[in-house]
Amino acid sequence: MKRNYLLAIAVAVLMLASEVAWAADISFSGQFRPRYNMNEDTTDTTNGDHNFTTRVRLNAKANVNANTGVFLQMQSVGTWGNNGAAGGDRRSTTVSDTENSVGLHQAFVTLKNFFGQPVNAKIGRQEVVLDGHRLFGHTGWTDGAQTNDAIRLDHSGGNHTLNYIYIAQTKAQGAATNTTADASYHVLRAATQGVLGGDLAGYFVITDDRAISAVDFGGDENEFYTIGARQKGKLGGLDYRVEYYHQFGDGGVEASAAGFTPAYDGPLTEVDRDAHMFGIRVGKTFKNVRYSPTFTLWFDSLSGTDDEDASSGDFGTFNTLQDTGHKFYGFMDNFLNYRTNGTAYYGLEDYALKTKFKISDVNTLKVDVHHFETQTDLTDEDSDTLRDNDGTNHNGAVTSDIGSDLGSEIDVVLIHKYDANTKMIFGYGHYWSTTAFSMLNGGGGTAGSNSNDDQDWMFVMLDTKF
Repeated sequence: MKRNYLLAIAVAVLMLASEVAWAADISFSGQFRPRYNMNEDTTDTTNGDHNFTTRVRLNAKANVNANTGVFLQMQSVGTWGNNGAAGGDRRSTTVSDTENSVGLHQAFVTLKNFFGQPVNAKIGRQEVVLDGHRLFGHTGWTDGAQTNDAIRLDHSGGNHTLNYIYIAQTKAQGAATNTTADASYHVLRAATQGVLGGDLAGYFVITDDRAISAVDFGGDENEFYTIGARQKGKLGGLDYRVEYYHQFGDGGVEASAAGFTPAYDGPLTEVDRDAHMFGIRVGKTFKNVRYSPTFTLWFDSLSGTDDEDASSGDFGTFNTLQDTGHKFYGFMDNFLNYRTNGTAYYGLEDYALKTKFKISDVNTLKVDVHHFETQTDLTDEDSDTLRDNDGTNHNGAVTSDIGSDLGSEIDVVLIHKYDANTKMIFGYGHYWSTTAFSMLNGGGGTAGSNSNDDQDWMFVMLDTKF
């Protein structure tokens, strides 16, 4: 009798919860994504790293009324067996009531027709993704992914869209000077549809980054600006993308961090930023051919600093803002750093061929081949002075020519659609290293001696969304 009574109460509570959720138009969704990773780095004196990681998400979306909505996304990430705070406490001996690794990945309110204007406002912690993740993206490959505390205003009308986004990146106090050491972005974007068979987007971004100059670097607040445009579309049966961005403003803080101090004339607080990024992609899908193959030619160039920059008081390394390098510069993530591009501030050029094959209704194969070089020429007088004065930063690099060839990478990914909600993804990558890679980005080994091995990487991942 007691059991039936408790069952009746449970059913009543469940029905009441369902009625409340229906009345408030609340929906739930989520994700469970475990992944096995293996990485053998380029240093022959170290062992490979093997681990399991997991991402778990639970989402709640509430349409409060016609103009107001709330989205909450809980997330827990961690490495199996890891008892370090950074990776979450996932030791098998830890009981569940001490697990405290769950947090809010996203939590924002959406207000339509903000103050009666044709503007939608999104306020709170959110993923900021713009135009293919180039300057701002969620870096979804990482277990934690990228979110921001931000205010976003969107206006759409006809074939145009206007966006303003304020991102509070860092809030801190500079201990040495007791001055505010904040970092923030102001993003202005305007987009127009129907241009050259696609969409044109223009950007103006203000980066006010005092966080990396908390010791008040000669009063330099490291404020700089990014202006540029991105065009994406389809012409003559070809998919294409072209984009260009220019950066100007303060550059002394990053020039100092780069270790180039002896190469500049005068105080580094007077160093200006003069950097650029250019990218182009052209692809073709053959739909009437077996496997419906897609072939894409790809070139990206991120400027680096050279001797001419140093002598004229400029810092020439392009800052990729909120780094999205995993999507662009090889899945093995050797070139991720948003400030150095993983090349000790000498910039990066990526020549790539990307392919995709639809093997069957449930299997898709992707094969990408990259060749990387520094954008600054490391074989002649373009960088002699910088290399002479920067041996420490370059892992003991010699002053002789080391070449601009950073190596090549191949990435192979098989995506299997297990069912409507689950994908099984298998990936393998190989990196052919070079002396220049060893010097600039080779895992900290003595230059050219034990960091010149090739590198292997693989993963197996389940991705279930519900």
